[in-house]
Amino acid sequence: IRNVPDRPLALRELARVVRPGGRLAILELCEPRDGALGQLGRLYVHGLVPRIGAWLSGAREYRYLQESIARFPPPQEFARIMSACGWRDVEARPLTFGACCLFAGTA
Repeated sequence: IRNVPDRPLALRELARVVRPGGRLAILELCEPRDGALGQLGRLYVHGLVPRIGAWLSGAREYRYLQESIARFPPPQEFARIMSACGWRDVEARPLTFGACCLFAGTA
């Protein structure tokens, strides 16, 4: 969902097509924010991930990943967007020192 141009539109469409009571889970890379572990997570996201990706793919353009992660809303803000788009019981669970987040909601 990080690279979807109109996230609210996509979330509303997902809410429309998921059966009532159905669950949506989105695992997304995020920008680690707080504390020492957040700093470690940012080092991972901005330093290690682009280098490994470029090495594995052979493409220097892999740096777009860290830029798109930095532009993605913080987890609580994205959870509010999900709620505003019709999802209930929305949760945002940070994983890997905040470098990724599991978002879940009920239609």
